[in-house]
Amino acid sequence: MLMTNDCSNQWERASFDAVFNLVGAIRVEPTTLKDVAMYYEEETSDMLWQVTGSLRGWLAVTLLYGFEERLFGLAEARFSEQQCEISEEMFPYMFCAPLDKGNMLVEYLNYAKDERKLIQNVQLPKCDNTPSSMRQGNLRADGVI
Repeated sequence: MLMTNDCSNQWERASFDAVFNLVGAIRVEPTTLKDVAMYYEEETSDMLWQVTGSLRGWLAVTLLYGFEERLFGLAEARFSEQQCEISEEMFPYMFCAPLDKGNMLVEYLNYAKDERKLIQNVQLPKCDNTPSSMRQGNLRADGVI
């Protein structure tokens, strides 16, 4: 499960904490982590895939097969009461490099700061529009994309 000491699982949890809380925190209405999994699946999934690309490119870490299902299942099973939040105190720990490299995540952080006024005293990372040298898609063991 998600709570072992495996390095990949630690990055799964870090990705979960950053992405799910950010997607839910920018909503006007109070949103739980379970709500994010149930109602904002597409944008959460897209952001998670950008984060995994950053992990591969920066740290050569690949999340284990099925990470998406595990993270969404975790949110639905255990976090029906946990409200999404991002705070200035926890910001450097939740959005550390390389989790802060995805353009979608940076756009959401800017929205949280400028429109929702959630993290006013935080220096946000910049969007990086240079093309990635990482090959897009998931590589299988036989090299097929």
